[in-house]
Amino acid sequence: MVATEPLWQSPVAYGLTRKPVSPGIDIDPSRLPVKQIRELLASLSKPDLGLLALLSRDRRVSVRRLAYHCWTGGGDLASNEDIFREGDISFVAGSDEAGRGALAGPLAAAAVMFEPGFAAADVNDSKALLPERREELYDLILDNAVSVSVAFVDSGLVDRWGVQLANLKALGDAIRGLDARCQFVVCDHFSLVGCGVPVLGLPRADATFQSVAAASIIAKVERDRVMRSLHQRFPRYNFAGNKGYGTEEHMLALQRYGPTPFHRVTFNGVLPGDEEISLWRS
Repeated sequence: MVATEPLWQSPVAYGLTRKPVSPGIDIDPSRLPVKQIRELLASLSKPDLGLLALLSRDRRVSVRRLAYHCWTGGGDLASNEDIFREGDISFVAGSDEAGRGALAGPLAAAAVMFEPGFAAADVNDSKALLPERREELYDLILDNAVSVSVAFVDSGLVDRWGVQLANLKALGDAIRGLDARCQFVVCDHFSLVGCGVPVLGLPRADATFQSVAAASIIAKVERDRVMRSLHQRFPRYNFAGNKGYGTEEHMLALQRYGPTPFHRVTFNGVLPGDEEISLWRS
């Protein structure tokens, strides 16, 4: 991917400070009452992305709702992405991961970019879709996307680095695998730097923006296929059914048979009894 200058020099755009980026808006929104925030948003001639990023993470539910309303503008998931298309920005991608909380198997991340103006019916957060519908939309996304990139981080690296760093690596690898035309990336929750393009992390992005929802579907389907493959090797754990998550059946199998080489042994409940493996090894 060709590196470009970030849209915002201020780290505010990546949710790293408490001040919005727009000139003249030098305030801490967490200290403002809801009424003033509503008036501030109404006074802006165009959305301030840095401000909205901060408001999306505000401790107050009413403030977060105001921010989400501005992100969506009452539109659908495809048109919601137009808020990022400003100046010469046309190609907007989305990224998301799957498998963060699983006890076994890899982390999977995907990044998806569509042509501006393309809208796919029923593309939504993968968690809101039945498995059969995810498979159908998986094919639709591959047939219509400008670029799709998938990355995996195996369980051994999750144990070595911890799930947070492993998660960021998977997302970063997926984003860096996109077509060089990509100019901006929206990521579900996590902001990243060093990807060659601005990557803005927003809560609930997988339910707000089409490309992020598409990425959530791709990541989920790809990871589920890996887990079904592992099920063929380790049928005692029913990875085909639980996808590596800590169901009662899975926990009972761990107690009886112990972990496989694909389990995350630093996660609670994977090793028997009180045995524990440190993240930091001498």
